[in-house]
Amino acid sequence: MNLLVRRRKITVPAGYSERECFLVSYAMPLCKHCFVLCHEPSDPDHPSIDHSVMGFFMAQAHELSDSVTGNAHSFVIIHSGGFVRKRHNLHMHVFVIRRRGQKALLYALLAMVHTTSAVRRVALRLIGREPSNSFKPTPLRGAA
Repeated sequence: MNLLVRRRKITVPAGYSERECFLVSYAMPLCKHCFVLCHEPSDPDHPSIDHSVMGFFMAQAHELSDSVTGNAHSFVIIHSGGFVRKRHNLHMHVFVIRRRGQKALLYALLAMVHTTSAVRRVALRLIGREPSNSFKPTPLRGAA
């Protein structure tokens, strides 16, 4: 549970269902319009990176930004590769911001959250209480 996340809502807007996707929207301090676009394929052998879904997610990021700010280019995207993600599925974080100062504050907030999480994980590992539900990435399908 993340104490900074407020008003979390999961929806399946038009165009998402047929791609096996859904949208998570939430608010954080200093950033009221945060989204996670998630791809949850039912086929376990589906490629880890689906370029058509990535293209769809980029188009959706522009639409989300336009609907919030009236400017389709007022957002920050975070997409992590398979070996640095918590989850197997493809997902993209979209933070709609209005000013450059918000971008700096967003990066500072994210750095704080992820640093705290990393320190906590190391501390738990040192005392022998590492979480059993941690995601262990697997190589991409078809990779050597």
